[in-house]
Amino acid sequence: MQTILALTDFSDAAFHAAEYASFLAKYYKTRQLILLNSYFLNPTALANQPAVAFSVPDIREESEKLIAQWQTDMTVITGEATTVRGITSNLPVNEVLEQLSTEEDIRCVVMGMKGKSNLEKVLVGSTAIRTMNSINLPLLLIPADAPITIPKKIVLALDLEIFAHAEKSQLTRVLDLFQAQLLVINIAKNERYQTELRDEIKQMHELLDNYNVTYTYSSNRDVAKSISEYAQSNEADMIITIHRKNNSILSFFQKSITQRLAWNSRIPLMVLPK
Repeated sequence: MQTILALTDFSDAAFHAAEYASFLAKYYKTRQLILLNSYFLNPTALANQPAVAFSVPDIREESEKLIAQWQTDMTVITGEATTVRGITSNLPVNEVLEQLSTEEDIRCVVMGMKGKSNLEKVLVGSTAIRTMNSINLPLLLIPADAPITIPKKIVLALDLEIFAHAEKSQLTRVLDLFQAQLLVINIAKNERYQTELRDEIKQMHELLDNYNVTYTYSSNRDVAKSISEYAQSNEADMIITIHRKNNSILSFFQKSITQRLAWNSRIPLMVLPK
């Protein structure tokens, strides 16, 4: 893996996500880990500081100071084989990521998930949804209490109608990297699911059968709950979904479903753009 990028607002949850990213970087011998703080996107970057009014220069100075400290902290985890680079910006995060993606081979963006109250979940979930709708890179969401471990068992949650038209290279690149046991859960929408989607099922098998894979089907209408329970019962280390970025058409993995997965998952959730 060439470059992992971790988004940070300097919260405890973001620090945990950065630690997770650093652990992945060390294990997979990643060339570079980038820590990015966009204080345009997240004006609460100084949440742990006294509640006083800050000017833009104040925020920039504090952001640069904290990023430098985080670089030192993460280098302890990654070791010298991985370069840890810190970036601060007052531009929207999607603009920074777009620019960086033209300069660096970014394979994954890592972001922390936090929030126990309903209000915090709405805010954090909305931030995650905005991020996944604005970037064309795999987004790995790390719950604040997720154990830091290498994923050995992964649940891949599929809507075959989306999967059939999705670009597959990012998925196969992720699966090739992790080399984990793969548990594929397909959500059946009706009794004729396997008949109506015969071609899509064939395409799925052609792509995934070379992996250490097990398939299952679920007709539970509560999609997010079905996926979460399946991952929990199988002691999975990560969930992967494919997200269709379209606000005008309701896809099977609607924003609310992806958001519920992000809220309730106890393990990392990787969202791949369609």
